[in-house]
Amino acid sequence: MGLFSGKPENKPSQSASSSREELAPAPLKGSTTEVPTVIGKDAVVKGELTSQNDMLIEGRVEGKIRSSHRVVIGESGNVQAQVHARIVSIRGEVHGDCEASKKVEITATGKVFGNISAETIVVAEGATFRGSSRMTKPSQPKPVQAKGTTKPPRPSNRPPPTPSAS
Repeated sequence: MGLFSGKPENKPSQSASSSREELAPAPLKGSTTEVPTVIGKDAVVKGELTSQNDMLIEGRVEGKIRSSHRVVIGESGNVQAQVHARIVSIRGEVHGDCEASKKVEITATGKVFGNISAETIVVAEGATFRGSSRMTKPSQPKPVQAKGTTKPPRPSNRPPPTPSAS
């Protein structure tokens, strides 16, 4: 029924799944996963936060953050944690070390008070960074050895034994 008219409305009813889809956050720009894990502005998380998806943190996190993809600390994000991910992008504030297998990026609004480590490190003009940085080498795939084969012996740096005179 219409709210004031008393006549039935001809609108189709929304299913629970379609209303959930409307509430789902949009993927992050450049995202490797469909829907990110989101910690909202009013949320406080204490402990270890782990996700197989991208993460967007707009609230407060204390402890550890781990993702196999990307972690974005939003402008309202306040993190007092160790952050480990493939890519870490900081727009808010981080007190703790950030380690990425690919890239750590501190935007103009970002503040980092801790050490950073990654293949690529980007610190934008206007960003705050107090700590040390370490650029890592790109990960090299290890050669795979076929089963049942043995490694050739390593050459020795020692000279060959000399025969003794008897």
